[in-house]
Amino acid sequence: MCITRRAILIILIVFLLLPAEAARAGAYVFPVSFNNLQVAHKLLSWEENETDINPCYQWPACYVGMDVMYSSHAPSMYSSCVLHRNCIRIEGYRTRKAVMEAWRRDMGIPFSGSFTVEDRSASCVGLFYIDQPKQPAPENYTAARFPGSVCGELPPVNQACHVALQPEIDFGMLNNNQVNGISRDISGQLYCALAGTITLYGESLLGEPEIYFDGTRRNFYSTLRIDHQDASGGVSFTLPGNDVRQSFTLRATLHAATPPEAGHYAGTGIVYISYL
Repeated sequence: MCITRRAILIILIVFLLLPAEAARAGAYVFPVSFNNLQVAHKLLSWEENETDINPCYQWPACYVGMDVMYSSHAPSMYSSCVLHRNCIRIEGYRTRKAVMEAWRRDMGIPFSGSFTVEDRSASCVGLFYIDQPKQPAPENYTAARFPGSVCGELPPVNQACHVALQPEIDFGMLNNNQVNGISRDISGQLYCALAGTITLYGESLLGEPEIYFDGTRRNFYSTLRIDHQDASGGVSFTLPGNDVRQSFTLRATLHAATPPEAGHYAGTGIVYISYL
């Protein structure tokens, strides 16, 4: 008996900073750059279940969009929403999944944007919601992080790192009795504008070492290794800067406690950088 269609592992690339929150389902926003009080960001991925409720459902008005958290206060979302139009209204959507679908329809996923921050006390960029975008003032710093989203720590000034990696690992047609232990390798490259040490991680969207292909059955899954080391624990690289590239290998290995049923399987993993 054979798996009748291809087994594919889809790889997302995200950039975070230490200390970083554990990856989990929700919105993944990462900072592209932070220069001259301008933050460039990218909403790479957003997943929600069918039941979680939009926290501002049926408010008189509510907006969701990207902003930064400050060391002393929450954001106002004025620059992001009003000046740069990085927001949508969401008070009419009952569930967080409906909010996500509205964002995908109106703004697109992935979504890239930028906005100006108030000062260098900005610590991370993420997805926030607020009753109304207002003029920045201490009494109006009331935006809250949208539930489940990750706020990516802003990078060092003038630093920008990149991962060049193909987006899929395709295992092709496999016999279901022989999937356990099958591996596929792909090559990637890391490079940064400035010299420094980074750590590269690979795991599931739920922050687990196992990337499951069969949902709640949790029988058929893949694990990741970077240069022969456990990717979920992180692998450190010291890079020379000047965008000089360093190669690495990402290996995905299939595991199954019992032979999986015939079918088409796809799982999604996340590969992300943390800056030290």
